This record gives sequence, structure tokens and C-alpha cells, in this order.
Amino acid sequence: MSEGEQEKSIDADEEVEQQVIERMGHISSELAHDLRSPLQTIQNAIYLLQRNPDNEQLYDMVRQSLAQATEILDGFRDYYKAHNLQLIDVDPAKIVDLAFSELEIPENIKVDRALDSAQPLSLDPSKLAMAIRKLLLNAIQAMPEGGELVVKIIDTPGAVKITVKDTGVGITPQVADIIYTPFMAGQKKGRGLGLPAAKRVVESHGGELSYESEVGLGTVFTITLPRSAVNL
Repeated sequence: MSEGEQEKSIDADEEVEQQVIERMGHISSELAHDLRSPLQTIQNAIYLLQRNPDNEQLYDMVRQSLAQATEILDGFRDYYKAHNLQLIDVDPAKIVDLAFSELEIPENIKVDRALDSAQPLSLDPSKLAMAIRKLLLNAIQAMPEGGELVVKIIDTPGAVKITVKDTGVGITPQVADIIYTPFMAGQKKGRGLGLPAAKRVVESHGGELSYESEVGLGTVFTITLPRSAVNL
């Protein structure tokens, strides 16, 4: 490598490092901002409990705020550690089942699973199930008045595709440009890392997360997992 090429390489590395620093600075700032609200609520409730320890409503406030803070931190952990994989050969349908296992489906949402049999892939079941669960949660939140949630597995010679389709509000052009940017999609309380974390998990498996959406008609997210080496 020539001296000029080495300088360009160093400049490129420094630019990437600076982008990472700026990205993490933004995430840390938003994380601190989101945590401030539940922690302040807990502090206020404890202050009031010292004067009225029999007030059950204050205990409920503490429990709810702790749950909110935990959700925010869990979202950050999922995003930050998305690339740390523990791979085993597993049927993708089992991972979809795992994603549904801890999910509460509202009664006004109909669920349709079309899970074709697929050859096992080398995957991290926990991480990929988490990513799919975030897509399912996103779909549920997009259908506050109810609708249909369809999950499919399509096995092809070169890849396995997992699709999550909803009949919800769709993704507006304003949100489309920032949907994978941490804390920028307009859903706070720890959910601002949901889709970015799902994307990082899928890409860490050497795959791709894409979507198609129409405002007012719904959205389809597609996870494409190639039958190739995982990108570590």
C-alpha cells in the first residue's frame, strides 16, 4: 500500500470512529433523558411515602416506574449487544414460536402463522427471537383499533425469509427516513431502539431487514437470512 493510500485509510478509519462516537453520544443522551422521568417519579414517591407509608397508589407508582426504567435499559442492552451471537443449528420456525411465547396479543388482532418447513440455519435463537418480537410489537402498536397480523416463513435455495405483516397505520414518509435511527422514530419509553436493535441483530447474522409500507393500509417487514457465513 502506497503512502497516499495509507493516509486515505487512516482518514477513513478516523471518520468511522468519529461517527461511532457521535452516534453513541446521541444514544447516551437520549437514554439519560428517558431514564430521568421514571427515576424522578420514584424519588418523588419515596419522599411522599415517608409521610404516608400506607398509600398503596404510591407503591404502584414506584413499581410502574421501575418497570419503565427496566424496559429502557433492556432496549439499550438489546441494541448494544446485538452483534454478540451464540450460534446453533435451529429451525427458523422454532425461533418464531419463541418470539411469540412471551407476547401478549390484543383480542382485536387476528394472528395468522404460515410457517413453512425450512432447513436449519446457524442462528442465535435468543437474539433473533428478540428481533422478531420487536417487529411483532411494532406491528401490534400500528394496529390500535385491531387488525390482522400475518407471519410467514419462506424457504428458498439461497435464503430463508421471515415476513411480519400488519394491517395498521403504515409508515409515513417522514418516519421512513429515520426508522432505523436510534430514538428517532417517535416512540419513546425505551421503544426508540426497537427497530434499530432488530436491524443490528439481523445484519449480524449476515442478513437483511427491509420493509414495504402504505399509509393507512399496513406494513410488511422482511428478514432475509442467507445460507452463508455469519458476519461477525
